[in-house]
Amino acid sequence: QRESGVTPEVSRAVGMRFGGPDAHGLVGESIECWRLRSQLAQVAAGDENVLIVGPSGAGKELVAQGLVRQSPRRHGPLLSENVATLPASLAAALLFGNRRNFPNPGMEERPGLIGQAEGGTLFLDEIGDLCEEVQPMLLRVMEHTGEYTRLGEEAQRRRANVRFIAATNHVDRLRPELRRRFTQELKVPGLDERAEDVPLLLRHLLLRATERSPGHARFLENGQPCVDPRLIDQLVRHSYA
Repeated sequence: QRESGVTPEVSRAVGMRFGGPDAHGLVGESIECWRLRSQLAQVAAGDENVLIVGPSGAGKELVAQGLVRQSPRRHGPLLSENVATLPASLAAALLFGNRRNFPNPGMEERPGLIGQAEGGTLFLDEIGDLCEEVQPMLLRVMEHTGEYTRLGEEAQRRRANVRFIAATNHVDRLRPELRRRFTQELKVPGLDERAEDVPLLLRHLLLRATERSPGHARFLENGQPCVDPRLIDQLVRHSYA
């Protein structure tokens, strides 16, 4: 049964049958999962920068996509970048772009990730692993003025109309001043916090595997996966920390 605390408005908004994936691809009927859906809807309606925090595999990217899908910027561009391995030597050019023939002759003009995301959203995945030398580069552009300059255009200031969404499972590695630029924060619960969703996730993953490999249909009975209850019991009791 669906939790009694779930509001009909949120239930209708995500349009899902019991135990199935919602409009964002999230699977779960636990109160923690429904609390996340409610918070997601509230935060998406605004335009503040959002930090998504949660363990690996919790669904942070799905939450980011859900934020964009429900936001006023849903018709604008969405740029996604895993910044964990962004080298400090190239960070400014990749983020802010450069004018033509700078820093080397023959180089084409590039708008950078921020320029490409103009009017839309820039999703920075694994931002907690962004090297400390690069993190301060984002401070000014993430202020309400959105000021930044492209390489070779230091005398010409630009203003970015971009919403920043970021995700990490290492929030402790973020510089405090950068974390403060994210005025909204969403916590995505891990499986240890919603063990009652494990059987539903197992069913969803098995059904999806069957769709990709029709030969696995032999493991279905009346369209549902056949799973030994002892396996489900072990998965529910397992620690995913």
